[in-house]
Amino acid sequence: MSKRTTKILIIGLLTTTGLTFGYFKVDKFLKVDSCLDQGGRWNYETENCEYETAVEPMDTLDKLHGYNELAGSDGRTVYTISEYNTDQADIENIKRPEKTLILNPTIDTTQLFRIWTLDPDGPHADFWIKREYFYVVDYDGNGAMPYELKGDSITIYYNDFIQKGLIKKVTKDSLIIKWNGLDELTGYIEWRN
Repeated sequence: MSKRTTKILIIGLLTTTGLTFGYFKVDKFLKVDSCLDQGGRWNYETENCEYETAVEPMDTLDKLHGYNELAGSDGRTVYTISEYNTDQADIENIKRPEKTLILNPTIDTTQLFRIWTLDPDGPHADFWIKREYFYVVDYDGNGAMPYELKGDSITIYYNDFIQKGLIKKVTKDSLIIKWNGLDELTGYIEWRN
């Protein structure tokens, strides 16, 4: 092998190694940067973006109908299990997290954090997804619900049941969710008042 061929092979090998190493560094930098831009924190041990936002303390919003209160002292019925959780007959009360958890979203959360409705001509929206909570509009009592967003899966912790779904698509004016237990996709549009 000639000296020129050896030099070309060495240069090619070094270039390939450098580009491969550089690709992984740049890829990690972009993931970390995107995570931080969306308000998360990068966990270097698990190589994942983590979002953890405390939900506003409900006692400041509604002292009688508190966040974890399934039945109040005002004589409301005790809710223990709903039709959404009939497979969990041994659970007495729905356990809800104290705060919302957003972990490695595979969707654009800047598009998700909006007010959504099924009927744009209706008198009000259906829900508002914020970083801190899932707010059910016109809900009886306190409508702020903690939720978990992991990848494209969303779990909403209502007072008396847990609802899970897969976010199939989100744009600045439309949201499509496949809710567990429903055969069809549910389409929402951004509510504009």
